[in-house]
Amino acid sequence: MKENPKKEEILQAGRDCFARFGFDKTTLDDIGRIAGLNKASLYYYFRNKEEIFIAVVMAETKAHIADLKQKALAFPDVRKQVRFFLSERIRRYGEVIHLTRLSVENRQKLEPLFDEVYEETKTSEITFLTELLKKGVADNAFSFPEPSASVAESLFYLSDALKHETIRSGGRFITGEVDFSGAIEKLERLLRLIIR
Repeated sequence: MKENPKKEEILQAGRDCFARFGFDKTTLDDIGRIAGLNKASLYYYFRNKEEIFIAVVMAETKAHIADLKQKALAFPDVRKQVRFFLSERIRRYGEVIHLTRLSVENRQKLEPLFDEVYEETKTSEITFLTELLKKGVADNAFSFPEPSASVAESLFYLSDALKHETIRSGGRFITGEVDFSGAIEKLERLLRLIIR
């Protein structure tokens, strides 16, 4: 189902503003100016700036995950599909991290909404990994006794832990580019042990 065109324009304007000014400095007037709408018109589609921000983050995340899945499936070997998906989700996080640069106050306010985005995308990613593992067992590429969602979930959390450790070790407030190459190297070493 196609989104409302005006709503899409607002999300694109929000995406542009948040990328340029960050969440804290972006105003509804900024978003409205780029979308060609006044602030009152924005309220017809969204309750507040936070709702626009979360909608932008969700749209970016869904597009990001869909692209990752498509590119992973382009590999002929299911082992490479799994490795690519898990390592690339770490690398690509650096491309969207600018969306999560928030003041401490705003981060705390938006935390419950971020949790909803995370849970939704986590479910989608684990389902995808589960299907890859099932395919790998059927093709004798993996020797898991049964590729349940718990194996896929464990691989997902391994990838996530390495990503978040890189961010944590970079300091509480990230101001520049984040180098995820060390996390990807660790992940690939671990995957070589797990996936033979």
